[in-house]
Amino acid sequence: MIRYKIGGQTINIKDEFSGVKTIVDFNWEFYGITPEIAQQFLDSLIAHITYVREAGFKLGVPDDQLRYHDLSKFSLEEFPYYARNFLGDKANPDGFASAWLHHIHDNKHHWQHWIFPDSFTPKGSTVENGVVEMPYNYVREMIADWLGASKAYTGSFDMMDWLHKNMPNIRVHSKTATYLRQELDLLGYADVVYLQKFAGEA
Repeated sequence: MIRYKIGGQTINIKDEFSGVKTIVDFNWEFYGITPEIAQQFLDSLIAHITYVREAGFKLGVPDDQLRYHDLSKFSLEEFPYYARNFLGDKANPDGFASAWLHHIHDNKHHWQHWIFPDSFTPKGSTVENGVVEMPYNYVREMIADWLGASKAYTGSFDMMDWLHKNMPNIRVHSKTATYLRQELDLLGYADVVYLQKFAGEA
């Protein structure tokens, strides 16, 4: 039984997600995956969300915000395409691209959510070359997402290698970069965040 604590309250993850368990009875062959792959992805998704909530609680992410983390992945716009891409035959890359686009548009904890693809920058605004500053709570949720993914897929919350590899590809507002560095420094990643630059930094 998987449990997590939010605000001192112990919650049974299987009880909370009992309704979505029925999605494995869907006709998944239409989407190019088997019921077994659907079940495996469902289990990994629930584990990921559980670890994100654990990390997010420690980082001070609001409880209500954590409860909505990645719930769009249970939708048909995302679930089957993620399952096929990560656990199946990867034979529908366009489907996964659409699912990923849906996900980042629907979830504000992704840095990509805060970027205008055409670099739209209104005169007199604080937007920097099309990049909008992320609210602090979403920055913290983003860090929790990175930590939760590390724990779910590598067995450890230590994301040093991932951060070292991916930091140069992450494009954020200068104020977001400052706050992000401070938070990651507190978590023990100073050797990475102060020796490397985010995408677009001078």
